[in-house]
Amino acid sequence: MSLLNEISNPDSDLKKKASRIRYINLTIIKEIIRFWNESNDSIWNSSNPQQVLDELGEDAEEILEIDKEILNLLSNILGGRRQSELDSIIAKISTRPQISTDSNGNTKII
Repeated sequence: MSLLNEISNPDSDLKKKASRIRYINLTIIKEIIRFWNESNDSIWNSSNPQQVLDELGEDAEEILEIDKEILNLLSNILGGRRQSELDSIIAKISTRPQISTDSNGNTKII
């Protein structure tokens, strides 16, 4: 038998699959956190967040709605598992100004 012919080992294949599933799930969470931080910081750490919201126009309302859903997801996943990361996210949220959205979907800082 040639060294170039791979022999399948079911136990090894299962370990590889399990390892890959663990990696994928951890990476999904890390990427969600990374992208959430980038989006949050792009708006709220801007020198003028209102200008960013104005540039987003009607999309700002939807972006902020999606933001809430992502925060719910992260809260459910991170709470009790990676509490310090969740606490860091909550700290960022607590510094945000209050906002309002008019009937046209434009978002204003109050």
